[in-house]
Amino acid sequence: MPCGHKFSQDLQLQYVNWKPNTLFIGTFNPEWNECENNNAQWFYGRTQRNEFWYILPKIFGEDSLLGGNRLIWIEFCRRKNIAVTDILTSIDADVNVLAQREIVCKFKDDEIPNFDVTVNNIPTILDNFPTIKQICITRKTLNEFWEDCFLDTLEYIELHPERNISLRLLRSPSRGARRGVVGNFCQFVSQKWIEQGLEIHP
Repeated sequence: MPCGHKFSQDLQLQYVNWKPNTLFIGTFNPEWNECENNNAQWFYGRTQRNEFWYILPKIFGEDSLLGGNRLIWIEFCRRKNIAVTDILTSIDADVNVLAQREIVCKFKDDEIPNFDVTVNNIPTILDNFPTIKQICITRKTLNEFWEDCFLDTLEYIELHPERNISLRLLRSPSRGARRGVVGNFCQFVSQKWIEQGLEIHP
């Protein structure tokens, strides 16, 4: 059995009952209970190692939501016309194979290309939510593997110029991306996101 996504019920924005302008796309959260510290309550929810829910509210002039939960984060997204999902829906790894389990449970994106993966259907999301004008991917670059994962999304943007969808590659909010940062990491990343073109829509 492949490793499915912990929040599979939300990957196609089933939780969204508003008109989002911005779509944030992360990577993957394994459903396996065997992964220690897999206590995320929602996307970007491993807050002990990811500052997303601090950085994003800060850009809007609001307090950190690192101590929040699924309902609090969804309510913030609703107020700001934002939606959040991940690019992968499953990884072809076996929880009973120790080496594979250890790789998946490290939560490190650079290990994922070792597996076959199933990609979330972002074009369907874009068809279902025509108000989306901005896609934000929380990685600065797309190497060959990740570019393949986002190929359908990139083609959709190119084939639908009338949508005028902007694509932003943003610096990772993961604390593992602190290298080279002088001073406050969250302040640095929030400023970088703005410099990298993140638009604040009403």
